Formats: sequence, structure tokens, C-alpha cells
Amino acid sequence: MRIVEKVLYGFGGLLALILLFIAFCHYNPELAVKIGADLKANAGEANVGSYDNTVQMVNTTVTLGQLPAAQNVRAAQSGGAPEQTTLVNTPQQMKETRAADDDEGETSDSKLKIPDKVAGLTGYIPVKATGTEITQDKADEIAKELSKGETGSNLKFDEEIYPYYGMINDAQKAVYRQIYANANDQNKHFAPVQDITANDLKNAFTSVVNDHPELFWVDTAYKYQHTPKGSVADITLVFNVTANNLDASKLEFQAAAKKITDETYGNYTDYDKEKIVHDTLLDKVKYDVNAPMNQSAYSALVYGRTVCAGYARAFQYVMQELDIPCYYVTGFAGENHAWNIVKLDDGYYNVDSTWDDTNPNTYDYFNCSDDDFASDHVRKDLSIYLPPCKGNRYSGLEVNPSVTPPTDTTTKPKPPTGTTTKPSTGGTTTKPSTGNSTTVTKPSGSTTTQTTATNTDSITVMTVRGGGDGNYIDNVGDYFNECFAVMVDRDESVITFDLIVTDKDLWDDIYDAYDDGSCQEGYIDRYLVEKHKNACSMYVEAVPRTDGSYLLRHRGVIN
Repeated sequence: MRIVEKVLYGFGGLLALILLFIAFCHYNPELAVKIGADLKANAGEANVGSYDNTVQMVNTTVTLGQLPAAQNVRAAQSGGAPEQTTLVNTPQQMKETRAADDDEGETSDSKLKIPDKVAGLTGYIPVKATGTEITQDKADEIAKELSKGETGSNLKFDEEIYPYYGMINDAQKAVYRQIYANANDQNKHFAPVQDITANDLKNAFTSVVNDHPELFWVDTAYKYQHTPKGSVADITLVFNVTANNLDASKLEFQAAAKKITDETYGNYTDYDKEKIVHDTLLDKVKYDVNAPMNQSAYSALVYGRTVCAGYARAFQYVMQELDIPCYYVTGFAGENHAWNIVKLDDGYYNVDSTWDDTNPNTYDYFNCSDDDFASDHVRKDLSIYLPPCKGNRYSGLEVNPSVTPPTDTTTKPKPPTGTTTKPSTGGTTTKPSTGNSTTVTKPSGSTTTQTTATNTDSITVMTVRGGGDGNYIDNVGDYFNECFAVMVDRDESVITFDLIVTDKDLWDDIYDAYDDGSCQEGYIDRYLVEKHKNACSMYVEAVPRTDGSYLLRHRGVIN
């Protein structure tokens, strides 16, 4: 009995100590937080407020109106209504989700197959945050003495152009605007405009540098101080050497970008402009892992030497200058890597300028779908919320310079109503006529045909390819119908589009249709009647493709 009695007394004493400890922690919450953090660290569990490099975790429950824009886009594109999503909101849920995502990420990364010719052409450095814990008293002192600087409260950002802004919550948006405004004002040190955690700050800062390549003087690193409870007390930005004479640096940067945008003048479609930007950038820039400021667009545009981050940010900036939505994507491709997503009229495409900058340059990674990139690119961090790339109309239209297309020097016969002049060089045949005129050029396998019909104006035709070989046009009647369908839906004075036909024989038949005027009856007259127009002039260029099909590029003008 005495042994049992002693055991009971022992349990009672232990219970009393536990109750006293609980009461002590209740009246000393900071000590409780400290003890809890130490226990988690010893157990190997991530801090709830930390930012996970594999996937963004949000300690909240989000309603439909708060979902990242990219998620709503995915739901709409999949044909269903966006669903209400509840994000993890407990430490255990976050820990389990991180573990599952880490396992999946490691598995998918290990399955990537990186081609030898581009292996190592990477160099993206993730955003680096350096945090220091301070006492609550010190934080209160900072709050009283440190200015918030420029709050940016009046700034607005179009989420189609700046998608990362659309991904984050309202508190993070407020800090995003503040960081952007202070960066523009060259104010390095300021207090946050709202009470935020380290995770909020990481999301806001990352979103700013991903959305705004024009902030080339802002390094992709920052410092902050935080309380024991995790509240951020201050923010310190890091500027590179260009900030020492920022006005002059901006002029150099803008002048370099303008040289590329000037190359696009006279091109009417976003696709044509995109291709020129891609090609010009590759001609002007070299991959150099030792390039200074190689995480910035400045390194590519001004120095002409950079790594993947510089290629991607330079491409993003120039495309933004042309009002074409273009996003900066970060992820893994054998190593940390960066590339772009471009929005064209039929959807989104991946573009990896770095991997196209080989000797010779290629289009292997130009306008690719997510399926095309699945074997060697994986998105990470906030980039997983960018729109899926499912466009196909503008994929595979370009032939790599290393591939020499066949040369066609055939001269087509002219109708008896015209006069033919054939110069000794250039392979150009001209047939003037009072009603219809056709000009044909066949340099190195490329053929162009221009038809001006009575009651017609100029027309430019844009790409409407379906994607696979099964969607190639295989007869003249379908070609006429496709041309008519594209043109009748548009009201511009200039219309452009591309079509792909199955082979050279079909192109020869189409050529003859323009040559003898049957194209006028085939679709041009129908278009003029339908749209109540008077005249239409059509220009067609044919380019052989490696699979034997022909890309037909159309352009015209309508008055």
C-alpha cells in the first residue's frame, strides 16, 4: 500500500508541476513561443511562417475571389467552373503537404532528360532573404522611428501583364506596391506598410522582381528584421552598381531595348514581333556564367553577356515594351533555370531563349506547349500558378538555320491576258494587268504570290493552324474556305494569318489558283460581298517545312 501511495503522490506532484508550467507560459507568451520554436527545430519540423522553396504554402483559408488568377484561368480553360479551394491551415497539414510535394518534386526532377547540347545553360539564382530576429521592444522602436517610405497606395497593376501580382493576397499586394514604389524612389530601408510575416514578404518581393524586369538595379536579395512572433519590423533592399548613376543606366538600358523593338517595325502580328525579338536577342547576347549582374535584364541588353535569368528578363522586358504579355518563369531544368511564357492570340507558349542560343541558333524551345517542355523543364515556386501553355497555332512554324530547305526555281506559266518579264537573277516573275496582277518570287524555296482583284482591297492573313499533321489543309477547296473564314471574322484594314498545307503539290495548285484568277471566285469575291468592301489585295509567301508540308503566310490591306 505504501508503494502505491508513493506512486500516487509522485503523479500528483508531476501533475502540479505541469499545471504550474502551463500557467507560467500563459502569462509569458513570448517564452512559450520560444520554447515551441526550439522544440520544432529539434524535431526537424519547418517553421510555420517560413517560405518553402518547392511550393508556396499559405496559412489561411481562401475563397473563390481570393484564388490566384492562374488557377481561375485553369478552371475556365478546362471547361468547368472554378472551384472553391481551401488551402492548408495547420502546422501538421503544412508539414505533410510539404513532404508530399518534396517527394513528388524530387521524383519529377530526377526524371528530366536534359539534351547534351544545352546541359548547364542555366544559372538562375532563387531570391535570397536574410532575416534577423529582434526583441519586441526593438521592433516597437523601429516602428516609431522608421518611415514607410513610398507606400505605392495609388499604383495599379494589370494582372494580364503582371501575373504574379494577381497571385498574392491583399496584404502581400500592399507590400508589393510599397516595394515597387520604394525601389523606383531608390529608398532601400523602410518599415512595412502592413503587419506581415516573413512568408508574406517573400511572396511580395518575389512577385515584384518576377513581374518587373525594368527594375534592373534591384538585386534578387533582401534583408529584414522580425520579432519572436514572426512579425516583420523592417525591410532592406539591395541595389547593384547601376544604382550609383541610375539615370544614365536607364538611358543605356532603354536604348538597348529600343534597338530590338525598332527591328519589329512593319510587322503586324504579335507572332512576327515575338520571332524578331527572339532572333535579335540571340544575335546580340552570349551565355556567360561570369557576366556581372547576370540575374538582370541589364546584363543581357547592355553588356550582351548573361545567364538564363538575364535572357528571360530581357525577353520579358522587350515583349512588354511591345504590349505583348510575357512572363518570367522559374524552375528546374537539370539545375535552377528561368525561361518565359508568352501570350499570343490562341493561348500561352513556353519560350526558352537561353537554350535556343546555340551554335547555330535554333527554334527548338520557341513557342512550345507544357507537354513539349515536360521532359526537361519543371516549374517551381510561384511560377506553378502561371497559366498552362496549350497554344499550338504558332508552334513549329520556323525551320532551324541548320536545316537547308529545298530550292524551287520553277517558273509558272502566265495567262495570255498579261505581259511577262523575267529578270536573269532573283527568280522573279511579274505579270501586270488592268484587272488582276500576280507577283511570284521563289528565292531558296520560298514562294510569294500577290493578287489584286477588282472590287478588292488589301488583306493580311494570320496563322490559323490547328496543330498536328491531321489539321493540315489537304485540298484547294478547304484552303479557300479557311481563308474566307479567317477574313470574314475580322474588320481590320490589314489582316494577316498563316496556313499549313500538306505538300508541294497542293501549294502548286494553290499557286495556279492565284495565277489564273480562280482564287478570286474561290474566296475573295465572297469576302468582298459579305463585308461590303470594294477591293482586296492578297500577298502569299510559301515556305517549305522539314516534314514536307508548306507554311503559307498571307498579308493584305483593306481600304
